[in-house]
Amino acid sequence: MDIEPADDEKIIDCPQCSVKNPIESDICYNCGAALHEAPASKTSRTWIPVVVFILFVVGLLYFYYDSNRISPPSSKTKTASAEKAIPKREPVPLPEKALFVKADAVGEAEPINVPIGLLRIRDIAGNLLSEITVPVVGGGWIALPTRLTFGGYSWVLQLDSRASQTIEGGIVNDLEQISLWRIREDQSLDSPDLHPWSAGKPLTWMALRSPDPPERIDIGNVTAQGNFIKGVVSDDINDAGVFIQKGRVVGWTFGDPDAGAFLWTGEEGRNLIADIRVDDYYRLSFANSREEEFVRALALGDEYSNSDRLEAFTRAFRFEPKLSAAQTPGYLKIEAVISQLRLVLSRAVQEGFGAQATNSFDAEVLAQAGDISLILDVVVLTAQSDGQEEAIDLMETAIESMAPKNDQERTQLNELHSGLYQSWLNELLEGGDIQAGWQVYARGGQQLPDDLNIYLFGVKLALAENDWETAERLLAAKDYPPAFRNEVRGLQSAISELKGQEAKIVIRFAPGTRQIPVTASVNQEAAQDFIVDTGASMVTIPFSTVRTLGIVISVRNPRRKVYTASGELYAPEVVLDSIALEGFEVNNVRALVMDLPNQPNVGLLGLNFLRRFRMDLNTDEGLLLLAPK
Repeated sequence: MDIEPADDEKIIDCPQCSVKNPIESDICYNCGAALHEAPASKTSRTWIPVVVFILFVVGLLYFYYDSNRISPPSSKTKTASAEKAIPKREPVPLPEKALFVKADAVGEAEPINVPIGLLRIRDIAGNLLSEITVPVVGGGWIALPTRLTFGGYSWVLQLDSRASQTIEGGIVNDLEQISLWRIREDQSLDSPDLHPWSAGKPLTWMALRSPDPPERIDIGNVTAQGNFIKGVVSDDINDAGVFIQKGRVVGWTFGDPDAGAFLWTGEEGRNLIADIRVDDYYRLSFANSREEEFVRALALGDEYSNSDRLEAFTRAFRFEPKLSAAQTPGYLKIEAVISQLRLVLSRAVQEGFGAQATNSFDAEVLAQAGDISLILDVVVLTAQSDGQEEAIDLMETAIESMAPKNDQERTQLNELHSGLYQSWLNELLEGGDIQAGWQVYARGGQQLPDDLNIYLFGVKLALAENDWETAERLLAAKDYPPAFRNEVRGLQSAISELKGQEAKIVIRFAPGTRQIPVTASVNQEAAQDFIVDTGASMVTIPFSTVRTLGIVISVRNPRRKVYTASGELYAPEVVLDSIALEGFEVNNVRALVMDLPNQPNVGLLGLNFLRRFRMDLNTDEGLLLLAPK
């Protein structure tokens, strides 16, 4: 038969303060004294002066830290642009408590002084990277998450309003989330020993910024991390603190995002030696990197031109990065830097320096940046300043090794890409450079094979060459969505019109003009420029053409009276063997020999030639059709 012990048998009186504690407790929850060690004699009153002294010291420390609490001065960044890029941090005051009382192994209360300082790490431009409250242990060692150290050029540990120490070296291991750092080796601070954690001894934890006494704690799910054991603690422990075993520091907590317990398993603090200096650590982990160049670019102030600042940003992309995405501080991540870069680019454009701004960019920079929005900005500016061909070359090279992140980016790229080709093809069509147009059309078709806007330029180029058969074949080879209905109908109409002009002489001229210039072959020897003139009864040719053809004019040639703007004259008449126009030849054509006022080398194509054809003249469209009778 089991017998439950009486209630008073489940508790134990503290030999120091007489407070009742659960019997399974190792230390008193009130004063921290050991519960299972031999108690000091209750009849002895020697503990009273000790307690009074401790209370006096605690009071002095409280008064000192309350009146001399450190409020770090606000950190001003070098420039307005850097201020926007680097997140602001509120000043972090030092904790008011740097003293706690922990019972020693024999149950006597012993004060343990934990110096606490504020570590400020700045980059090469003086920007504040990290500001963290840290306890100093082992004579001058501090522990902190390694992620806070990258890019740190200046490390200063401020201990109070007057004293500060420079961090000069540390112990860093790639396998460890936490690294140890030390003040100058010839300096030492009075601080608790740093000692390896022992799994078989009681473990207490104290928050750095809380007035609560140390508390007993258990660690779960431990895993090795180099010189550290990382473990899981309860959810209510999510602040900076230290772990204590027998009055010695054996580990740390840092809170989010470096949650959990980090217990030291390396050598004792007095035996530790820094294996790398801070300046060497900076050189190896950050110097001559893309990230360092970003820092320099962000630090350029308004005294620099936007062109200079763009050059600094784009220069940075020519360096290799040294940090992984997880290690990179937020203000140096690609997306944050590109946001600042696009802002500077926008200002340069507003100031009228868009063309000069594009000189800072090339395909390598854009590919390294890997940002679609930046590519779109730069390519559009390049098209405006240097033309479609330069813009297309830049864009296609830059995106060759890139993949859009989503459908929206893919659509934006395709629309700009297609628009550049369409603008280029339009320019070539309007300029009459059909051969170059076909070359650009072939290139665009390779880059954007499914783009119907580019494909239809093949139909337009064929029509420009009066090749209705090719135009019709190309147009019929594709299916078109409703959005293309009007354009397709227009092209079909142009093809039908061109087919109707077959076996006709098609003469195109500027719409609305009164002069219709053509070039014809005379006597199958000389190319002669004519003006089609339905008001002239006869063809005329200039004297220079007569001499070229070897025609002799004598008194036997009839003369005809002609009225011109220069007055009345008599022009000799000759008979030409033939006049051929667009493959159609008319033989035995009578012509007057005369030089037209202000156009001495031009002839008139009069009615005695034109009446051999049926004429269809449309001056509004600039089209003359001559169908042989």
